[in-house]
Amino acid sequence: MFALLLAQFLIAPDARSMQSMQTIFSAAPAKNTLVCDIDTLPPHLGFSLMHWSGFNLNVPMRQFPPSTEVTRLALAIEITPKGGKPVYLGERFGVPGLREGQAYPKGAAASYMGGYYVGPGEYRVRFYAADDRNNECREDWAIKVKSGKPIPRLEPNQVTAVGEERWRGLTKDAPPNRLTIILEAAPLSPRRSMVRLSSYDRSVLLTSLTTLLDQTKATAANVLAVDPRNRKIIYQTDRFTPRELGRLARAIANVNLGIVSLETLKGPSASAFMETVLTAAQEPAANSDKVVFLGNIWSWQGKVSPKMRELAQALPSTHFLGLTRFPGMPDNLVAQVVRAANGNVKQLLTPADFAKALEKVK
Repeated sequence: MFALLLAQFLIAPDARSMQSMQTIFSAAPAKNTLVCDIDTLPPHLGFSLMHWSGFNLNVPMRQFPPSTEVTRLALAIEITPKGGKPVYLGERFGVPGLREGQAYPKGAAASYMGGYYVGPGEYRVRFYAADDRNNECREDWAIKVKSGKPIPRLEPNQVTAVGEERWRGLTKDAPPNRLTIILEAAPLSPRRSMVRLSSYDRSVLLTSLTTLLDQTKATAANVLAVDPRNRKIIYQTDRFTPRELGRLARAIANVNLGIVSLETLKGPSASAFMETVLTAAQEPAANSDKVVFLGNIWSWQGKVSPKMRELAQALPSTHFLGLTRFPGMPDNLVAQVVRAANGNVKQLLTPADFAKALEKVK
């Protein structure tokens, strides 16, 4: 099984490939000559507070002759809002060739998971895939997104590619709102065995962070990221920018969950490390309007020490946004610290929980 997880590129109206896209979808549908299985995925609201929809594509490799050359596939997608103009997305990818004399294993397939963001509305989706021998397959389906609550960040009938929602920076035209954010780089599910944070966990953490900054109209942000398992501060800046978001993403991706070093086992304890984190946060917090702890609710066990309580009570308005995939709010060390600061503790099981909690932070 060749597994691919990719996003499509949005085709600009003036791009050279736009004409090719329009030609593909204006052609009369023909019988599929490329065997492919497509499972459509209904829209759902993510922690970006945008609705994501997409598909799983499986292309059995038995239909291709064994070759040492790369098998190339191209995708094209047309998404048309009801009463609106179509938006086009495209992607190309290759399946690695085989060694001389090898054959594809039984059941081998090129697998691709694609997606896009859509605002409230009704849409027609047309899908096209082709290989480098001009074999093709097509599929049509419809999706519907209700507005409801929380209010989505995308406007009705708006379509954009995954990645086009990239964070563009802090708010510049709003009253001063300075945040200090302590981000916990830890898995969102307890008792999971992994060496690195999964792409899902990293995506939820970073998307939640940028959504928090956008929805609260933050004009300045101090961001401090911690690895409680290895008791390290892995990232800190008093001027968070889109470029710094990239540095933070790399720091989180490098967190090692598979090995606890002898140095970590010798100390400091979880409580002593929390004292270190709170001490590091004191100066930026003194110049902030709010302090937000953002991360997993299931880790970082311990008890609040007198020093921790003293440091916590020196913080401004304090919040804990506890991300989880399972209900139940354990009384972890972060929650205890925030309560010691007379702050608010919220469990975020769903994006709707997140949107409601953000109202308290604004």
